[in-house]
Amino acid sequence: MNYKNCKVIVYFCGGINSYYQIKQWQMPFEELDKKEKVLYVITDYEVYNKYINDEQSIEVVYIESFTNLIEFYDLNEFAVILYINNSLRNFQSLRYSRAYHIHLNHGESEKESMRSNQSQAYDYVFTVGQRGVDRYKEYLLNFNADKFIQVGRPQLDYINQMKIKKSENQKVILYAPTWEATHPSMNYTSVVKYGLFLVNTILENDNYILIYKPHSALGTRCEKAQIAHDEIKKIVNSSQKAHYMEEENINDVFTLVDFAFFDNTSVMIDYLHTNKAAAYLEILEDQSINELAKAFKTINDENFENLGDILTNELTIDSNKEKRKKVKEYYLGVYKKGESTQTFINKISEYIIQRNSLIKNIKK
Repeated sequence: MNYKNCKVIVYFCGGINSYYQIKQWQMPFEELDKKEKVLYVITDYEVYNKYINDEQSIEVVYIESFTNLIEFYDLNEFAVILYINNSLRNFQSLRYSRAYHIHLNHGESEKESMRSNQSQAYDYVFTVGQRGVDRYKEYLLNFNADKFIQVGRPQLDYINQMKIKKSENQKVILYAPTWEATHPSMNYTSVVKYGLFLVNTILENDNYILIYKPHSALGTRCEKAQIAHDEIKKIVNSSQKAHYMEEENINDVFTLVDFAFFDNTSVMIDYLHTNKAAAYLEILEDQSINELAKAFKTINDENFENLGDILTNELTIDSNKEKRKKVKEYYLGVYKKGESTQTFINKISEYIIQRNSLIKNIKK
């Protein structure tokens, strides 16, 4: 396979439950593709097949084995390889030494994975705002500031207005729980502990419409999470005042929302862009969430039974509004529409030039 016209690889080795990560970056990658030719390398056939069926505009190849991957890289001499998740299989691609390897993330959060020492393996790590840099600085023993580059959040340049049928006075409440993750210290999902009570409390009030937008992998690793998710989904689908949203872009869903409930997840950080009120559902005590939690009302074991009153009150006064302004700037930076995408593209182009200059002095 000859793709010498392509300069940038997007390497994706996630399964079908991680397909949303591709969708999230699709528009920024399409803009990048106009300047620097982009190619997807996908290692999961189900994901590859879905990508083809979705008629995405960026070229894609399916490469299953490590041997074929390295031979493919050697043949085509790509300049930059991008990564959008933290899969251990990224390290198979990192074996290739004649390209710059840049980690993008599919979204920033305060989860443990966002400060992992895995970041040291990449030539560069793109962060959204200053918090993205500081997070690594706080946790990495051998922190090198030159590796961490702020580019903003290009996805926020591509938000589409959504609409649902509702009365003028009804408020739209979002519940967007995360999944149970790969191990206990990353299990921030609230569905088991709080989910059913939260959903029923919202639906008891005729002034509210509920949107349930769970993580696509919710329930895949924990039976209790799956049971809770199935029960919530059943309640939502049987209600005239609730919507179950699965495939929709979460940032588009935000345009509908008056108030949201989040776990420790990247969507809570993206939601800062809206300047709207929300609540953080605390499942694990984690000091890293403290700064972000200033932007929202915290719900935990001490006050959860008063959730209905808290929601009513926050819709009226938005008690964290002033603090949220500083938190938003710290996490997302300050970018006008389109500036983040352009910054991202310019950085990729800069590193292509830099890599090409270096490679001339290296014998193959």
